[in-house]
Amino acid sequence: MKVLRNLIIVLVVLAVIAFLIPAEIRDGYWGYVYGRGLEMTGNTGGASSSYKGAYEAMPDNVVFAAAYARTQNDLGESLKKNDHFNTADDVATRWIDAHENDERVFLMYIELARSEWGRNRKATAKIAIDEAVDLMPTDYTALVYQGIIYRDYQPGHMDQVRTSIPIFEQAIKVRNSTKTYWAEFELAKAWWLVKDETRALNELNQALGQFPPRWLRLEAERLKHEIQSSGRSEK
Repeated sequence: MKVLRNLIIVLVVLAVIAFLIPAEIRDGYWGYVYGRGLEMTGNTGGASSSYKGAYEAMPDNVVFAAAYARTQNDLGESLKKNDHFNTADDVATRWIDAHENDERVFLMYIELARSEWGRNRKATAKIAIDEAVDLMPTDYTALVYQGIIYRDYQPGHMDQVRTSIPIFEQAIKVRNSTKTYWAEFELAKAWWLVKDETRALNELNQALGQFPPRWLRLEAERLKHEIQSSGRSEK
């Protein structure tokens, strides 16, 4: 009986708190939490819809805005549809215009860069990602995207690829944890492009040794097989 009574008290308190919290705040956080759950299960479309609700409830919240823009960019990349990139661009641009002096605005510059890159607007993507890194030079995600944009900006131009290498290395350095497999993988591609197979394989092994998500593991294993089959490496 005592346990039941305590449970009832907790439920009543939660109900009172929920009643007192403004609807937009309640809807915003509920939409974000639910979106996180969907995203963790791989339902990017459902997560983005939920993040949209959170963003519309609290448009000034950078976490909600960035989550919505990020998943729209993810959908644009997977579905190859500019509509999603356009939405991400609109969300990022609006937030930047309204909060240009916010210390977290770099998050929106990252998504702006991704939306521009996805629509093959390379010059504006480079400007946006440079702005993100200038604002937050120790952000791992911003550095990795900057490295990707520099590396792939002009296919075939090895000077551009070499410029990306220290950027990826800096991303690995600032991470301060073992979860650097994304940067290691992208760095491996840069080394492969400049024909340094030994370093490329070393970075791939580093990435694979950190138990990366399935999509990255498959891509890393594919690239590793390509390098080993090239005849230029014995590892």
